[in-house]
Amino acid sequence: MSTRRLFDIDGRTERYRSVLRENWFTYLLIMPVLLFLIVLMWLPFLQGIYMSFNEWPFGGDPTWIGAANYEFLLNWEPFYTSLKATAIFSLTTVFQLGVALAAALAVRELRRGKSFVSAAFLLSYTMPPLVIGTIWAYLLEPDFGPVFGYLTELNVLGETIYWGSSGPMSLAVVMFVTTWTFWPFMFLIISASLESIPEELYESARMYGAGPVQTFLRVTLPQLKSAILVALSIRIIWNMTKISQVLQLTNGGPGYDTSILAVLLYQFAYERGQMGISYAIGIVLLVMTLGFVFVFIREFERASEGAGA
Repeated sequence: MSTRRLFDIDGRTERYRSVLRENWFTYLLIMPVLLFLIVLMWLPFLQGIYMSFNEWPFGGDPTWIGAANYEFLLNWEPFYTSLKATAIFSLTTVFQLGVALAAALAVRELRRGKSFVSAAFLLSYTMPPLVIGTIWAYLLEPDFGPVFGYLTELNVLGETIYWGSSGPMSLAVVMFVTTWTFWPFMFLIISASLESIPEELYESARMYGAGPVQTFLRVTLPQLKSAILVALSIRIIWNMTKISQVLQLTNGGPGYDTSILAVLLYQFAYERGQMGISYAIGIVLLVMTLGFVFVFIREFERASEGAGA
């Protein structure tokens, strides 16, 4: 038995050598990318995990304290407020997908002006998020902004809404601005995928008497599955790490009601100088983001299988 295993190991080693000799140039081209990933991503990531178990004042030396940073977070009430805000804020990905899908389907049905309409939809994505946040901060300013000024002048509202003093309303405003800023990214991916769907599939669906809803569920949605999964995964990762517009609009307040984990990480790192705790928050954010990506993919696959059944 041991002799047979030894022969198996020798055979595998020889096969690996043969593959390496045949594809040495391919591996040579891949090496810079692997070195980039290892040096600039994986080593800092592993160091971040280690640093989350240290007390590390900004500019000082780290001191090993074990799981004390995580214990602090678990016993700190605002941390749970931040977790709740992060979970709610993640819904912006769903809103962005809904707007992008509706816009892409509408543009596909246009006979003229597709390029103009698509360019108009992409306008918000061509500007930096900081600029978009500044514009909306002015538009939605309760006392001097034109939105509430017109609404009260037209008697749509009896009085100005000071949304900055309400946690739920502040979070809703942040989610609205984030959705408005970033939905064109999903629109680009879904539009490109829509154009690649063969027209013969729609003709066959019409021949069999399928209505618009059935055509969407049985033809369009299955063909868009890969594009939607890619867009969802990328967008939720990016959404969970966005802090510029949150800091612009609410600065994480009132209290910690809009302090999503990314904002909390920023505050501990650069305002309080507690790098160890910020690393611990980063690990929690990573686990939470991966969990959301997994849930989105699993639920979407279930929905697609149910629609195609």
